[in-house]
Amino acid sequence: MKKSLIFALALSAVLFSCGGKTDSHEGHDMDHATGQESETPATTASENKATTAIIDSYLAVKDALVADDQAATASKSAALVTALKEFDASAGTEELKSLQQEASSSAEKLASEVLAAQRENFQALSVTLTEFLKITGTDRTLYQQHCPMYNQNTGGIWLSASEEIKNPLFGSKMLTCGRVQETLVSL
Repeated sequence: MKKSLIFALALSAVLFSCGGKTDSHEGHDMDHATGQESETPATTASENKATTAIIDSYLAVKDALVADDQAATASKSAALVTALKEFDASAGTEELKSLQQEASSSAEKLASEVLAAQRENFQALSVTLTEFLKITGTDRTLYQQHCPMYNQNTGGIWLSASEEIKNPLFGSKMLTCGRVQETLVSL
């Protein structure tokens, strides 16, 4: 009985000192060049259901670009423009209002009939929308992904609901080029 009590206390001390941490991949990503897992900074964004329509529409556009579908990208961009314009930023900062306008402008340009132009505007939108969501919050965990080869090796980013790399900036040409660079976490 005494040995069981000592064992239980020792086990409790070990678990307590570990802080109840579990082995998770949040905040980590796989460097595809080396195959090594590396630390990824996590950004906590407050939960904001008002961004749901924006995120859903953005992810639909991203998926259309992944599929190299210019027509679907153009048609799905209309919902994104509407969601961005309907977002109430009146109580927000001037920075938030500016980001909303910039994101709306980039989203409107996604209606282009040229896939390369859509990808360029999507990259600009992704930068702006990432900053926008850091202020407003997100209703789900999003992964900021980065492809170092985009735009003549200057790199480009996009947001994804999955850690799996499906590159909208290159589509089928380089579908898995990229890595998770940052994680936006809802509370």
